[in-house]
Amino acid sequence: MQASVEKQILRFAQDDNLDHLCLLVYGRQTRICHFSESDMNHDHSLTSSSSPFSFFENYPEGGHLLQAGHIHVWRAIVDVPSTRLQVYQDTLSPDEQERAQRFRAPQHRQRFTAARGILRHILARYLRQSPREIHFESGAFGKPCLQDPAERSLHFNVSHSGQWAVYAVSRDLEVGIDLEEDRDSLDYAGLAERICSPEELTVFQNLSQTEQRAAFFRCWTRKEAFVKALGHGFSFPLQNVTVTFTSDDPPRILNLQRNLSETDSLPEDWSLFNLPLGQGFLGALAVAGRPSLIRGWDYRPDD
Repeated sequence: MQASVEKQILRFAQDDNLDHLCLLVYGRQTRICHFSESDMNHDHSLTSSSSPFSFFENYPEGGHLLQAGHIHVWRAIVDVPSTRLQVYQDTLSPDEQERAQRFRAPQHRQRFTAARGILRHILARYLRQSPREIHFESGAFGKPCLQDPAERSLHFNVSHSGQWAVYAVSRDLEVGIDLEEDRDSLDYAGLAERICSPEELTVFQNLSQTEQRAAFFRCWTRKEAFVKALGHGFSFPLQNVTVTFTSDDPPRILNLQRNLSETDSLPEDWSLFNLPLGQGFLGALAVAGRPSLIRGWDYRPDD
């Protein structure tokens, strides 16, 4: 059973195969623009009948200023025509192209290439430079950031699952984002035992079987967003952070085992948000601090 659960966790990590970058939590003073507060703070189950990504809008041709305290969340399709895929591939560094070739399945390789290329095109809009000219480097635990010290105040994070990718960008706040597609074959109970703190596991096991499925995804995505924000990947024990995940509770961090979590952060230092992504998907956004505005954009190629 343990080996089976580990394979499922690894499958999650491989599907969200871009680098771990940043984090988030529930900020009561945040002003939500084009994301309703109801959408961001309340439950959106995997069987929601709402239209997928209904809160995203087209990015203005003239751009939109990303001010301090603001978060931009982008949605993109990573299943793209071969001509567009080639455009994205041409922007990747040799290291990124090598990483893409490590995926055995052509679909996974193509989705990685598209997601990484789209990341470069999105960041290029804020940096006002060519996507090819963007250079990344990694921290101690492999967390990527912009190589140029003058550009490192631009924080970003990316996650993808299935044909969709989501991106979070901020000028001054650490951000993390996670997106997961519903999978009927998952052993939710087994996975919950691996990722939940004792307090969370008690709550989870007291839920009905029908509630457990959506609850697991809420728990998983919120923890993933937090861990990605720290940039520690799977070296950070997910049991060391306790989050809310029932349908009645707004998303937030309840507890951090600071002596074990390798961070001096307090739960109240973070803001967590639901991403109302529609039927079959669940997502979470994490922010270190209290963002004053969150906007959602639909990615469209420049050319």
